[in-house]
Amino acid sequence: MGGVAEVPVNEDLKVYEDQPGFFDVLGAQRELRSQLLDQPVVRHKPARDLAAHMLLHLDDLHRCWSIGTMWLRSELACHRVDTGFGHAAAPEYHPSFSEAKNGDYDVPSFGCGAVDNRDPIMQAMWSGQRPVIFADLKHDRRVTPKLRQRLSGARTKSKFGAALRVRGNSFGLICADWTEHEVPSESGLFDCFEQTVTDVLSPIIAVAQRISQTVGSEQVLTRGPKCVPHDGRHAICALDGLTISELEIARLVAQGLSYKEIARIRDRSLSTIDHQLRSIRAKLGAQSTAGLVSLLAGLDNFRH
Repeated sequence: MGGVAEVPVNEDLKVYEDQPGFFDVLGAQRELRSQLLDQPVVRHKPARDLAAHMLLHLDDLHRCWSIGTMWLRSELACHRVDTGFGHAAAPEYHPSFSEAKNGDYDVPSFGCGAVDNRDPIMQAMWSGQRPVIFADLKHDRRVTPKLRQRLSGARTKSKFGAALRVRGNSFGLICADWTEHEVPSESGLFDCFEQTVTDVLSPIIAVAQRISQTVGSEQVLTRGPKCVPHDGRHAICALDGLTISELEIARLVAQGLSYKEIARIRDRSLSTIDHQLRSIRAKLGAQSTAGLVSLLAGLDNFRH
Protein backbone atom coordinates (compact mmCIF):
# COMPACT_ATOMS: atom_id res chain seq x y z
CA MET A 1 0.00 0.00 0.00
CA GLY A 2 3.04 2.27 -0.07
CA GLY A 3 4.97 4.03 2.66
CA VAL A 4 3.40 6.15 5.36
CA ALA A 5 4.11 9.84 5.09
CA GLU A 6 6.29 11.59 7.62
CA VAL A 7 4.32 13.90 9.88
CA PRO A 8 5.83 17.39 10.09
CA VAL A 9 7.55 17.81 13.44
CA ASN A 10 5.44 19.70 15.95
CA GLU A 11 7.93 21.65 18.07
CA ASP A 12 5.62 21.29 21.09
CA LEU A 13 6.16 17.52 21.00
CA LYS A 14 9.95 17.58 21.27
CA VAL A 15 9.62 17.86 25.02
CA TYR A 16 8.38 14.25 24.98
CA GLU A 17 11.45 13.00 23.11
CA ASP A 18 13.93 13.72 25.88
CA GLN A 19 15.86 10.52 25.18
CA PRO A 20 16.88 9.49 21.65
CA GLY A 21 14.29 7.11 20.20
CA PHE A 22 11.93 7.43 23.16
CA PHE A 23 8.56 9.13 23.37
CA ASP A 24 6.70 9.97 26.57
CA VAL A 25 3.17 8.87 25.69
CA LEU A 26 1.63 9.82 29.01
CA GLY A 27 3.18 13.28 28.78
CA ALA A 28 1.74 13.73 25.30
CA GLN A 29 -1.66 12.52 26.49
CA ARG A 30 -1.64 15.03 29.33
CA GLU A 31 -0.64 17.87 27.02
CA LEU A 32 -3.29 17.06 24.43
CA ARG A 33 -5.91 16.61 27.13
CA SER A 34 -5.01 20.03 28.50
CA GLN A 35 -5.11 21.63 25.04
CA LEU A 36 -8.30 20.00 23.79
CA LEU A 37 -10.44 19.25 26.83
CA ASP A 38 -9.42 21.76 29.51
CA GLN A 39 -10.02 24.67 27.13
CA PRO A 40 -12.95 25.50 24.80
CA VAL A 41 -11.01 24.42 21.71
CA VAL A 42 -13.34 21.70 20.38
CA ARG A 43 -16.17 23.61 18.69
CA HIS A 44 -18.41 20.61 17.95
CA LYS A 45 -19.25 19.69 21.54
CA PRO A 46 -20.04 15.98 20.98
CA ALA A 47 -16.50 15.60 19.58
CA ARG A 48 -15.09 16.19 23.06
CA ASP A 49 -16.06 12.61 23.93
CA LEU A 50 -14.34 11.47 20.74
CA ALA A 51 -11.14 13.27 21.74
CA ALA A 52 -11.17 11.69 25.21
CA HIS A 53 -11.67 8.22 23.72
CA MET A 54 -8.92 8.62 21.11
CA LEU A 55 -6.44 9.87 23.71
CA LEU A 56 -6.78 6.57 25.59
CA HIS A 57 -5.33 4.84 22.51
CA LEU A 58 -2.74 7.44 21.53
CA ASP A 59 0.02 4.82 21.31
CA ASP A 60 -2.03 2.59 18.99
CA LEU A 61 -2.29 4.43 15.66
CA HIS A 62 -4.65 1.98 13.94
CA ARG A 63 -7.01 1.81 16.91
CA CYS A 64 -6.92 5.59 17.33
CA TRP A 65 -7.83 6.10 13.68
CA SER A 66 -10.52 3.42 13.80
CA ILE A 67 -12.23 5.17 16.71
CA GLY A 68 -12.15 8.47 14.81
CA THR A 69 -13.48 7.15 11.51
CA MET A 70 -16.28 5.11 13.10
CA TRP A 71 -17.41 8.05 15.22
CA LEU A 72 -17.39 10.48 12.31
CA ARG A 73 -19.26 8.10 10.00
CA SER A 74 -21.97 7.69 12.61
CA GLU A 75 -22.15 11.40 13.44
CA LEU A 76 -22.50 12.40 9.78
CA ALA A 77 -24.79 9.48 8.94
CA CYS A 78 -22.74 9.01 5.79
CA HIS A 79 -21.94 5.66 4.22
CA ARG A 80 -18.15 5.56 4.31
CA VAL A 81 -15.27 7.45 5.91
CA ASP A 82 -11.84 6.81 4.45
CA THR A 83 -8.40 8.08 5.48
CA GLY A 84 -4.82 7.90 4.32
CA PHE A 85 -1.42 9.49 4.86
CA GLY A 86 0.55 11.42 2.26
CA HIS A 87 1.29 14.92 1.00
CA ALA A 88 0.38 17.10 -1.96
CA ALA A 89 3.65 16.64 -3.86
CA ALA A 90 3.52 12.84 -3.88
CA PRO A 91 2.64 11.32 -7.29
CA GLU A 92 0.26 8.81 -5.70
CA TYR A 93 -2.11 8.74 -2.74
CA HIS A 94 -2.90 5.49 -0.96
CA PRO A 95 -6.36 5.51 0.68
CA SER A 96 -7.90 3.18 3.26
CA PHE A 97 -5.32 3.34 6.04
CA SER A 98 -8.49 3.36 8.12
CA GLU A 99 -12.00 2.97 6.77
CA ALA A 100 -15.44 2.88 8.39
CA LYS A 101 -18.52 1.74 6.47
CA ASN A 102 -22.24 1.80 7.21
CA GLY A 103 -23.18 -1.77 8.06
CA ASP A 104 -26.80 -1.22 7.00
CA TYR A 105 -25.72 -1.05 3.35
CA ASP A 106 -23.51 -3.06 1.06
CA VAL A 107 -20.92 -0.29 0.83
CA PRO A 108 -17.78 -1.13 -1.17
CA SER A 109 -14.34 -0.13 -0.02
CA PHE A 110 -12.61 2.80 -1.69
CA GLY A 111 -9.22 1.10 -1.27
CA CYS A 112 -7.56 -1.45 -3.58
CA GLY A 113 -4.85 0.61 -5.22
CA ALA A 114 -3.31 4.04 -5.41
CA VAL A 115 -4.99 7.18 -6.71
CA ASP A 116 -3.29 9.66 -9.02
CA ASN A 117 -2.46 12.41 -6.56
CA ARG A 118 -2.05 14.97 -9.35
CA ASP A 119 -5.76 14.80 -10.16
CA PRO A 120 -7.48 18.20 -9.72
CA ILE A 121 -9.86 16.80 -7.10
CA MET A 122 -6.96 15.45 -5.05
CA GLN A 123 -5.09 18.73 -5.25
CA ALA A 124 -8.25 20.63 -4.30
CA MET A 125 -8.43 18.64 -1.07
CA TRP A 126 -4.73 19.07 -0.30
CA SER A 127 -4.71 22.81 -0.93
CA GLY A 128 -8.12 23.80 0.42
CA GLN A 129 -7.98 25.77 3.64
CA ARG A 130 -11.43 24.37 4.39
CA PRO A 131 -12.95 20.99 3.48
CA VAL A 132 -14.09 20.62 -0.12
CA ILE A 133 -17.68 19.64 -0.91
CA PHE A 134 -18.33 17.46 -3.95
CA ALA A 135 -22.11 17.52 -3.93
CA ASP A 136 -22.70 15.76 -7.26
CA LEU A 137 -19.64 13.86 -8.46
CA LYS A 138 -21.44 12.46 -11.46
CA HIS A 139 -21.68 15.91 -13.03
CA ASP A 140 -18.66 17.58 -11.41
CA ARG A 141 -16.44 18.84 -14.26
CA ARG A 142 -13.35 18.69 -12.05
CA VAL A 143 -13.46 14.88 -12.07
CA THR A 144 -11.17 13.26 -14.64
CA PRO A 145 -12.41 10.14 -16.47
CA LYS A 146 -9.95 7.88 -14.64
CA LEU A 147 -10.97 9.10 -11.19
CA ARG A 148 -14.65 9.10 -12.18
CA GLN A 149 -14.32 5.39 -12.96
CA ARG A 150 -12.74 4.80 -9.53
CA LEU A 151 -15.45 6.79 -7.75
CA SER A 152 -18.16 5.01 -9.72
CA GLY A 153 -16.73 1.63 -8.73
CA ALA A 154 -16.93 2.72 -5.10
CA ARG A 155 -20.48 4.02 -5.73
CA THR A 156 -19.53 7.49 -4.48
CA LYS A 157 -22.24 10.05 -5.21
CA SER A 158 -21.16 12.89 -2.90
CA LYS A 159 -18.09 13.57 -0.83
CA PHE A 160 -16.57 15.82 1.82
CA GLY A 161 -12.77 15.88 1.60
CA ALA A 162 -10.21 17.57 3.82
CA ALA A 163 -6.50 17.55 4.53
CA LEU A 164 -5.19 16.75 7.99
CA ARG A 165 -2.88 19.57 9.05
CA VAL A 166 -0.47 20.46 11.82
CA ARG A 167 0.71 24.07 11.82
CA GLY A 168 -0.31 24.44 8.20
CA ASN A 169 1.51 21.31 7.03
CA SER A 170 -0.69 18.61 5.47
CA PHE A 171 0.07 14.98 6.29
CA GLY A 172 -3.07 13.07 5.30
CA LEU A 173 -6.56 13.15 3.85
CA ILE A 174 -9.95 12.19 5.23
CA CYS A 175 -13.09 11.78 3.14
CA ALA A 176 -16.73 11.26 4.08
CA ASP A 177 -18.69 9.60 1.26
CA TRP A 178 -22.35 9.17 0.48
CA THR A 179 -22.97 6.14 -1.75
CA GLU A 180 -26.73 5.56 -1.54
CA HIS A 181 -27.80 9.17 -2.13
CA GLU A 182 -26.25 12.61 -2.40
CA VAL A 183 -25.18 14.45 0.72
CA PRO A 184 -28.16 16.05 2.52
CA SER A 185 -28.23 19.84 2.29
CA GLU A 186 -27.74 20.38 6.01
CA SER A 187 -25.16 22.98 7.00
CA GLY A 188 -24.62 21.22 10.31
CA LEU A 189 -23.03 18.23 8.57
CA PHE A 190 -20.29 20.33 6.98
CA ASP A 191 -19.63 22.18 10.25
CA CYS A 192 -19.38 18.86 12.12
CA PHE A 193 -16.92 17.48 9.57
CA GLU A 194 -14.75 20.60 9.42
CA GLN A 195 -14.61 21.18 13.16
CA THR A 196 -13.96 17.55 14.05
CA VAL A 197 -11.17 17.22 11.50
CA THR A 198 -9.54 20.50 12.52
CA ASP A 199 -10.02 20.47 16.28
CA VAL A 200 -9.74 16.76 17.14
CA LEU A 201 -8.53 14.42 14.41
CA SER A 202 -5.62 16.47 13.07
CA PRO A 203 -3.83 17.16 16.38
CA ILE A 204 -4.42 13.70 17.86
CA ILE A 205 -3.56 11.67 14.75
CA ALA A 206 -0.42 13.78 14.21
CA VAL A 207 0.85 12.75 17.65
CA ALA A 208 -0.28 9.13 17.28
CA GLN A 209 1.51 8.98 13.93
CA ARG A 210 4.68 10.45 15.39
CA ILE A 211 4.64 7.93 18.24
CA SER A 212 4.22 5.13 15.72
CA GLN A 213 7.16 6.40 13.66
CA THR A 214 9.44 7.25 16.57
CA VAL A 215 9.27 4.25 18.84
CA GLY A 216 8.80 0.53 19.07
CA SER A 217 6.72 -1.00 21.82
CA GLU A 218 9.80 -1.45 24.02
CA GLN A 219 10.70 2.26 23.80
CA VAL A 220 7.52 3.85 25.16
CA LEU A 221 8.13 5.82 28.32
CA THR A 222 5.43 5.78 30.98
CA ARG A 223 6.12 8.51 33.49
CA GLY A 224 4.67 8.20 36.94
CA PRO A 225 4.36 4.78 38.63
CA LYS A 226 6.96 2.40 37.25
CA CYS A 227 5.36 -0.19 34.98
CA VAL A 228 6.57 -3.74 35.38
CA PRO A 229 5.14 -6.01 32.67
CA HIS A 230 3.22 -8.99 34.02
CA ASP A 231 2.53 -12.22 32.26
CA GLY A 232 -0.78 -13.99 32.87
CA ARG A 233 0.59 -15.88 35.88
CA HIS A 234 1.88 -12.83 37.75
CA ALA A 235 -0.98 -10.54 36.70
CA ILE A 236 -3.29 -12.41 39.09
CA CYS A 237 -1.12 -11.28 42.00
CA ALA A 238 -0.94 -7.75 40.61
CA LEU A 239 -4.75 -7.56 40.67
CA ASP A 240 -4.52 -7.48 44.46
CA GLY A 241 -3.15 -3.97 44.14
CA LEU A 242 -6.27 -2.67 42.43
CA THR A 243 -9.04 -0.95 44.36
CA ILE A 244 -12.56 -2.41 44.25
CA SER A 245 -13.57 0.28 41.79
CA GLU A 246 -10.54 -0.39 39.59
CA LEU A 247 -11.27 -4.12 39.60
CA GLU A 248 -14.79 -3.49 38.34
CA ILE A 249 -13.54 -1.17 35.62
CA ALA A 250 -10.89 -3.73 34.63
CA ARG A 251 -13.64 -6.34 34.24
CA LEU A 252 -15.61 -4.01 31.98
CA VAL A 253 -12.50 -3.31 29.90
CA ALA A 254 -11.90 -7.06 29.57
CA GLN A 255 -15.43 -7.39 28.20
CA GLY A 256 -14.50 -5.02 25.38
CA LEU A 257 -16.60 -2.05 26.50
CA SER A 258 -15.58 1.45 25.44
CA TYR A 259 -14.61 4.11 27.96
CA LYS A 260 -17.95 5.87 27.27
CA GLU A 261 -19.94 2.71 28.02
CA ILE A 262 -17.91 2.17 31.19
CA ALA A 263 -18.53 5.76 32.30
CA ARG A 264 -22.27 5.27 31.79
CA ILE A 265 -22.36 1.97 33.66
CA ARG A 266 -20.27 3.31 36.55
CA ASP A 267 -22.08 6.66 36.57
CA ARG A 268 -18.76 8.50 36.53
CA SER A 269 -17.32 11.28 34.40
CA LEU A 270 -15.12 10.49 31.41
CA SER A 271 -12.14 12.11 33.12
CA THR A 272 -12.60 9.87 36.20
CA ILE A 273 -12.68 6.73 34.04
CA ASP A 274 -9.64 7.99 32.12
CA HIS A 275 -7.72 8.52 35.37
CA GLN A 276 -8.67 5.09 36.73
CA LEU A 277 -7.74 3.32 33.49
CA ARG A 278 -4.32 4.93 33.55
CA SER A 279 -3.88 3.83 37.16
CA ILE A 280 -4.88 0.25 36.27
CA ARG A 281 -2.46 0.18 33.35
CA ALA A 282 0.39 1.43 35.55
CA LYS A 283 -0.29 -1.14 38.28
CA LEU A 284 -0.55 -4.05 35.84
CA GLY A 285 2.34 -2.94 33.64
CA ALA A 286 0.23 -2.52 30.51
CA GLN A 287 1.64 0.04 28.07
CA SER A 288 -1.69 0.65 26.32
CA THR A 289 -5.39 -0.05 26.66
CA ALA A 290 -5.05 -2.69 23.94
CA GLY A 291 -2.27 -4.31 25.97
CA LEU A 292 -4.47 -4.21 29.08
CA VAL A 293 -7.31 -5.96 27.26
CA SER A 294 -4.89 -8.63 26.00
CA LEU A 295 -3.48 -9.13 29.48
CA LEU A 296 -6.87 -9.45 31.15
CA ALA A 297 -8.13 -11.76 28.42
CA GLY A 298 -5.53 -14.30 29.54
CA LEU A 299 -6.94 -14.51 33.04
CA ASP A 300 -9.48 -17.30 33.44
CA ASN A 301 -12.99 -16.17 34.37
CA PHE A 302 -11.84 -12.59 35.01
CA ARG A 303 -14.49 -11.10 32.73
CA HIS A 304 -17.36 -12.75 34.61
